[in-house]
Parts: sequence; structure tokens; C-alpha cells
Amino acid sequence: MKRVGDKGESLRNFPDGSRTSAPPGLSRIALTRGALRGTIALIAGLALVASVPYWGGMHFPVTSLVIYVAGMVFIAMPLCLYYESLLMAQAAASPDGCEVPMPR
Repeated sequence: MKRVGDKGESLRNFPDGSRTSAPPGLSRIALTRGALRGTIALIAGLALVASVPYWGGMHFPVTSLVIYVAGMVFIAMPLCLYYESLLMAQAAASPDGCEVPMPR
């Protein structure tokens, strides 16, 4: 994650299409990326559903705000940190100390 970051590559982008040719840890990174995206979408959806009763009124949907903030802080943030640690471990495992370019 020096200047490049995650490009969102997945296992299906490998030339031969087999999972056995993937660099070590790539499947865990892809799974964590998918879980992170799904978790964020689920939290946002729950917050949206919790705000529906307040759409026609003059009151602020505090419940929706609490669900969103608590979900992002206590669920999504640890998942983000784990995902970042996986990316950093992959970069550290490369022979030259730089990030391993993932096949497109």
C-alpha cells in the first residue's frame, strides 16, 4: 500500500483461471474485500430502513444515525484494519519489499 493501494483484483482474473496459481493469501484478501463491501452495504441498508418512519415527519432519525455509526465503528472498522493488514503482509512477503502486482 505504498502508493498503489488495492486495485480490487480477484481470483477470476488469472490467465489460467485456476485458484492454485494465485499468490498466497490472495483468496483471503478477496474474501475479506467482499465481506467488507457486504458489511458496509448491510449497515447502510439497516440505517436506511431504520430512518423510513421519520421521512414524513420533522424529527431527526437518531436511531438510524446510531445504527450507522455503531456499525461502522464496531464492525466495519475492525474489518478494514484486518483487510489492510492482509494487504501489508502481502506487500512485505514480496521479494523486493514492494507490493506484488496482481494479474489483471
